[in-house]
Amino acid sequence: MNINFFEQVYSYRELCIKKDLREIAMWGSLLEDINEELGNLLKLEKQMIKDLKLAGTLQAMRRDVILCTAGFCKFEQELQKEFEYGKKEYGDIHIQQMEKHRLRYLKIVENLAMLKRKVHRRLLEKRIK
Repeated sequence: MNINFFEQVYSYRELCIKKDLREIAMWGSLLEDINEELGNLLKLEKQMIKDLKLAGTLQAMRRDVILCTAGFCKFEQELQKEFEYGKKEYGDIHIQQMEKHRLRYLKIVENLAMLKRKVHRRLLEKRIK
């Protein structure tokens, strides 16, 4: 009976880590798309808008995306190592780390939406002039 309990706990631990690994991989893939989109926005800015402040904001956002991606890669490696070799219980510390990464990702998505609105507004202003 006692062994069955530990097998269930281990299965729960594995399941949670697998879920987190999939989520991190999805976020990483979406960050790659965001990075490409930022590259396109930078081209638009350079060719049509020509605003150095906006260009700096776009480049800063791109740096944030790259740093976030690097953080996700490191966290993914840690999770994979824990999944393969670790014996730690899935607990609050792990949940807090995952939540920190999730919030960082959501902040980037939110910032991207604001930047896209700003670029569109600037494009419309250029068209009106």
